[in-house]
Amino acid sequence: MTGESKHALPLFHAYPGLAVALPWRSIGAWPTPVQRAPQFGEAHGLSSLYIKRDDLSHPMVGGNKPRGLEFLLAEALRRGAGSIVTLSSVGSHHIARTAWHARQVGIDTIAVVVDQPNAAYVRENLALAHSAGAQYIPATYLSALPRFLYEYWRPANRRSGKPPYFVLPGGTNRLSCVGHVNAAFELRKQIQDGLLPEPDFIFVAMGSLGTAAGLMLGCKLAGLRSRVVGIVVSHRWYCTRGRTARIARRTLRLLRQCDPSVPRVALQGSDLDIIDTALGEGYAFFTPEAVEASRQLFELEGIVTDGTYTGKTIAGMLAFTRERANQGRIHLLWNTYHALSSDFSVAETSDAYPAGLRRYLHEPVQPLDARLPRLRQPNDRAN
Repeated sequence: MTGESKHALPLFHAYPGLAVALPWRSIGAWPTPVQRAPQFGEAHGLSSLYIKRDDLSHPMVGGNKPRGLEFLLAEALRRGAGSIVTLSSVGSHHIARTAWHARQVGIDTIAVVVDQPNAAYVRENLALAHSAGAQYIPATYLSALPRFLYEYWRPANRRSGKPPYFVLPGGTNRLSCVGHVNAAFELRKQIQDGLLPEPDFIFVAMGSLGTAAGLMLGCKLAGLRSRVVGIVVSHRWYCTRGRTARIARRTLRLLRQCDPSVPRVALQGSDLDIIDTALGEGYAFFTPEAVEASRQLFELEGIVTDGTYTGKTIAGMLAFTRERANQGRIHLLWNTYHALSSDFSVAETSDAYPAGLRRYLHEPVQPLDARLPRLRQPNDRAN
């Protein structure tokens, strides 16, 4: 995949100056398919439901993260960084996928992590990151930032005197958001090719906000009238319209600096809808509604989702359509979750993991975890 031309990205085709100015390295299999979900839609009174299958973005380690990592890893390589320093929760999809893809290009990952509720996917992500040689450093919410700064400036984490490349939680910054701006242009091409009608609403999980901000900007630049609806799956205080719009505006400034032909577009918090009723007790705490929605989607459409991100996104989407009485509109669910294969299994001995993380391998997972569907074979690509 790494030999793919920059001009294969529809955003770069629209604005060739971006292909010259922006760092980019191919990782994903684009475009990801769009699948109609008639049985799940019918079960919930939705006349037209489609799913964007970012779970098929990579045959081994996919999801939505490769879209941003194509830019972040290219920038890390451009800077000559030998390692990435980042921070998030123990079971972070961002850390695990960053570690695995970074290892493919010879970059180490150092991750400062804080506690979260236990789940099977937490163990799987720890195994994935461990297979890539990631260094996990347990911390508390109070010590995470000081510990991160220590690791960033630590001489042992420098290569040829160059500091590590810093990646924010979730991998979200204005550069990584370009990946989801491109995703909107990818979607426009699929609409033009007749794979789906233009959606009225696009439903996405809101964690670090990169997917929502990128799609919000991308739809504007691509001329799509689709309205992004963000479902809060992280901290309510963080997942706001204003913050999402600010990230989108910073991304737009970057694009225009690289290619002035990118038009100015107005980006306001009012351009986005936010649903925060699906969160439950908090980040990574599964809810009965999310788990039941995930179970139904798997049984009716064969798609595996999770209880932290896409499951809650589905539950929020269903609540939104009921409250707004817009079941007859065209809805697009953006699936950001990729179920890892059994190739990534937890090490036989917990001694392979830092002492502060070993409890995640032995302590019970949250009760609702057992009701989530599991898929151990690779997904077939949708037509």
